[in-house]
Amino acid sequence: MPDYAAPLADMRFALDTVAGLPALASLPGLEQAAPDVVDAVMEGAAKLASEVVAPLNAVGDKQGCRLENGVVRTPDGWKDAYRAYVEGGWNALAFAPEIAGQGLPKALNICVTEMWTSASMAWALNPLLTVGAV
Repeated sequence: MPDYAAPLADMRFALDTVAGLPALASLPGLEQAAPDVVDAVMEGAAKLASEVVAPLNAVGDKQGCRLENGVVRTPDGWKDAYRAYVEGGWNALAFAPEIAGQGLPKALNICVTEMWTSASMAWALNPLLTVGAV
């Protein structure tokens, strides 16, 4: 059993009922948030969170980050997990297509970010800085 399993049904309920995702998807610029796309995003994020990010918790606690000759070294697996995150396009989920984003609602991005944070809060701080910079 994985260390983390995203509560997809609860998140989807919150997106649809509380955040009003169906209405958001009808707004200009958010048309990409069709139900099948949202489901695929949620399922893909849950898989990455449980299979790749969550196992990094223990490694991160045991190894920690270290500064060696002016270079920050992250725990084993962190660099590969970040590469998978970027290659999957997770870093551009809610940004406008004009800046190479996917144009999905921030409400969806919040759920995905919650998955990273719940799977490994320490690892989730890495992409958080990029989002802040954009």
